[in-house]
Amino acid sequence: MFKKSRKAIILLLISSMLAGCTGQVSANTPIPNEENEDPVAVVPSEPSEPELSEEERQKQELEKKLQERIEVEAKRKEELKEFYVPLIPVGEEREKKTVEVKALYATGHTAGNELNKENIDAYGAYVKALADKDTAKAKELSASAEKANRFERIIGIAVGTEINSLVINVKDDNGLITYKSDIEIVQKMNEATAIPIKDANNMLKVLKEYDIYTIGRIVAFKDKNFAVKSPEHSIQLKSGGTWLDPNSGNIPWINPFDKYVWDYNIAIAKEASLLGFDEIQFDYVRFPDGAKKYNPITEFPGRNDRDKDEAIAEFLQYAREELEPYNVNLGADVFGITTRTWDDYPEDIGQTWILIGEHVDNIAPMVYPSHYSTGWYNLENPNAHPYLVVKGSMEEAIEKNSSMVTPPIIRPWLQDFDWAGIEYGYDKVRTQIVAAKELGIYEYMIWNPSNVYDPRAYIATDEESKTTYPLDKGELDYREKSPADGADKYLSGMKTGRYSYMYLMEPVKDREKDFDKYAEKAESSNIKLLSYKINGYEMDATNKDAAIVNLYYKIEIDGETKEVIEKDNVQWNAIRENGIWKIRPDFNNL
Repeated sequence: MFKKSRKAIILLLISSMLAGCTGQVSANTPIPNEENEDPVAVVPSEPSEPELSEEERQKQELEKKLQERIEVEAKRKEELKEFYVPLIPVGEEREKKTVEVKALYATGHTAGNELNKENIDAYGAYVKALADKDTAKAKELSASAEKANRFERIIGIAVGTEINSLVINVKDDNGLITYKSDIEIVQKMNEATAIPIKDANNMLKVLKEYDIYTIGRIVAFKDKNFAVKSPEHSIQLKSGGTWLDPNSGNIPWINPFDKYVWDYNIAIAKEASLLGFDEIQFDYVRFPDGAKKYNPITEFPGRNDRDKDEAIAEFLQYAREELEPYNVNLGADVFGITTRTWDDYPEDIGQTWILIGEHVDNIAPMVYPSHYSTGWYNLENPNAHPYLVVKGSMEEAIEKNSSMVTPPIIRPWLQDFDWAGIEYGYDKVRTQIVAAKELGIYEYMIWNPSNVYDPRAYIATDEESKTTYPLDKGELDYREKSPADGADKYLSGMKTGRYSYMYLMEPVKDREKDFDKYAEKAESSNIKLLSYKINGYEMDATNKDAAIVNLYYKIEIDGETKEVIEKDNVQWNAIRENGIWKIRPDFNNL
């Protein structure tokens, strides 16, 4: 009895072990018949590869990207040849930086000064004391602040005031590079150039440590250095030889229609971006002034019947595309008068606001009061009235911007230098900043060729601190115009054939984007405006940016027969778009 029980227990244990080895078995699983069925063969599984850790996976991806980059760079080097600039290294990519720019200008020689953080901090502390109106502390800190050199003081101003950016020459007004370049063509063009910024990497590193936004200024087409060394790429005389600009000391200019010089400037822009500049700013992105005199005697190889402003717009479009992998912002400096002129007329220097603005992140009109002659903004001596000049020019700039689908940031260059017996102290600099600020333009750049700046100009006054910006204009727009004024400008343009007025005063979505097509359509219209009168306007009670304008007009319609129609108490809708009153003309209900 004991033996049988023991045997049963052993059989039970073996059965349990077998069940454990084969996994869970259902009570309904059939037992193989040893006589009729073959036993199931157990095939050993292939050993699986061990799972990679996240760190190992990232390492593999990085190695793959690095190998792909080596191949890409080899191809780019072959294609770009002497203009070759490498891309930003794998793993060091960056996002575009967004800053409300308030900048001071520095030449390469200023930026080439040695940087001592103790001096920067000492000057920054002194400036902060000025900002806090702590006269005693400022006096106490003045001795240590005096040790700072010109560049250290500029950085110190950024430490203690609203200044947060610097514009630094990368290629200067003579076309000379300011740092040691690795680009083959740039080295060739600057082999005898004295390099003022000995260590650009360290300079930019220090500026980043102080959270300063950096803008690399590249003088594009006024490039004496390149033009002298490579005259075939310069503006040519029809009679033979290189044209010399009498307005710039009889120097040659490189040809803005020439793609070779485009590639030269853009290669420098790429390298500046690679160094760490946050933004590229093209200055002298134009043809020489005085076009009426030189147009008849010069020629531009590569022009191919294009207008000058087409060439400048195409250059900026090309620059933007080429700089896209470098993630930098792009800006362009323009003459102050472009806030008023239209379609590059009458200057013919290649600068049309709405064409340039389409391809840059910001546009910088140089609205120095010293550059305006008698009569501008109804002033006998504009240089003596910096507030009024900046106010007038910024109103025009806002109107130009309002006509664009995607307008650029308006960032004016403001004056900080004496001219014609008028001293520009910190108060005159500040009043320009305030003039723009009242209109909602908060970005600016300050031009002082000597790079000596008074920090008090960048400290808000007590009056500013108590004021809300932009100023509330009520029913008026940023040009201090009413809805009726908008209708008047549109109709005056229609009556006199100034299609730019009509273009500016129509809402963007209501008309052609391309001005030439718009003007062609207006020219071929069968409606001729004979006379008109604006009777007034009424604001929309539910929408502060809408109104009804009441008017009278007399028109001639040229159809199968000419018909004159006269209507009074006509009501047209007006809307305030991007701060400017626009009109919706309606001649359909006749």
